[in-house]
Amino acid sequence: MSGTEQPPTPDGVPLLGHGMAFARDPWEAMREWGREGDVVALRFPGRSIHMVTDPALIERVLVSEASKFTISTAQRQTFEGIEDDAVTATEGERWRRLRRALQPAFTWDGIRAYGDRMAEQTADHVAAWDDGERVDLLAEMRLLALHILADTLLGVDVSGDEAMVHEAADALVAKTDFRRPGQLLPDWVPTPTNRRFDRAVGALDEYVADALDDADPGEGTVAGVLLAAHERDDVSMAEVEDNLTGLLLAGHDSSAVTLTYAWYELGRHPDVREALVAETREVLDGDLPTADDFEELTRTRNVVRETLRLYPPAFASTRETAEAVTLGGYELPAGTQLMLPQWVVQRDERFWDDPDAFDPGRWERDVERPEYAYFPFSGGPRHCIGMRFARLELALALATMVDRVDLDVSVDGPLTFTPSLSLRPENDVEATVRRR
Repeated sequence: MSGTEQPPTPDGVPLLGHGMAFARDPWEAMREWGREGDVVALRFPGRSIHMVTDPALIERVLVSEASKFTISTAQRQTFEGIEDDAVTATEGERWRRLRRALQPAFTWDGIRAYGDRMAEQTADHVAAWDDGERVDLLAEMRLLALHILADTLLGVDVSGDEAMVHEAADALVAKTDFRRPGQLLPDWVPTPTNRRFDRAVGALDEYVADALDDADPGEGTVAGVLLAAHERDDVSMAEVEDNLTGLLLAGHDSSAVTLTYAWYELGRHPDVREALVAETREVLDGDLPTADDFEELTRTRNVVRETLRLYPPAFASTRETAEAVTLGGYELPAGTQLMLPQWVVQRDERFWDDPDAFDPGRWERDVERPEYAYFPFSGGPRHCIGMRFARLELALALATMVDRVDLDVSVDGPLTFTPSLSLRPENDVEATVRRR
């Protein structure tokens, strides 16, 4: 194929291009576009994006040729005003310096120490539920994930301040909603959404700064690791604060939606749920799980993996070409915006049997597929630094809950999703608690 050929462009509409289909149903629109080619050119008001759905090409972008790509303009704009000095919004030598400073807190040996606290926080949260009580499942999972993260990130008890952190997360989700009025306006325009975002982020910044006043360098938290790096002059205090703010927001929201969807699917698959109960009773024997139990909780880990496949918390990774590249036979100039949609690739029938089915057992079968047919935490040098933390947290939290309660989950109508940064359910997801 000649490098001068242009990628296919799916049908759009005048002026709005592909924006109307994306706003109406982004999930189905992306899957339809993906069927037209491994690289397709999309037009949105004010910008164009190339969507890449071939795992081999995704591996090139994220891993083997990562130096030819950088964070996208969209990613920088998304976190502007909240993570300007964080590892998620920086690049080059500054990004490498921040990544090195954070890394000791997120090695496997580093996060194993958090395992006991993850399980204890979960057991305490579940103990507060009454038998027969009806709960808002996403709200409960957000509270749980926030308490776990505040404890391990900052070493603080967030009780009484949950609404402030949740408001910041909600303001970020509202700001990145593809359907919101004024989405195409600059961030400096004082729309109600932008004003809400500024207020909420300001309050969260103050909270993190106050928590750091009481933290000790070198203590067993992420804050301690970063403060120790600050004392060595490896990072500035602004970088300490912005990285903790970003981890607090993204970390608790991603874990909360994943646990919500895991329980939603367990409710629809009682055989899988009972298999988890049997596993927790055999492995834990009534005790709380620890990091030492992680490998033995095979079925639990597979439920988490399958949930992340069907419901990736971030539905797409984005990149931008730092130089002219040829991708899939197409020549792309420097500055080309790329979208690598987990939502599409992880449900692609080329790589997954019955791709829309929740089937944790698929992870026990020996099936050959490209490595980057599954990348819920992105990949390569810029993969989510909290990946190991999240996998441990999700497995231990789910095992702790399954061993203590059954949740009878109900959803008002077919499950739909908020078209925003985080793959939150649009529906109310409720659950009735049944104590075991």
